[in-house]
Amino acid sequence: MEKTRKGRKREYVNIPIPRPLYERLAKALEDSGYRSPTEYIIFLIRKNLPDLESKEVERRLRALGYLP
Repeated sequence: MEKTRKGRKREYVNIPIPRPLYERLAKALEDSGYRSPTEYIIFLIRKNLPDLESKEVERRLRALGYLP
């Protein structure tokens, strides 16, 4: 377990992806500034998750009749 800047423990899970895809991503990321495919995947999730969450909120508001 890794600790955060505030000293809290950070837990991780494994997400399986096909090895050829992982290797292809690793090759594409060479000289990109990302230390690993994992670091890049975390970046993508953090970047896109707010959009997915807001779409879910919008869907719920529509279902409740608050949005057309």
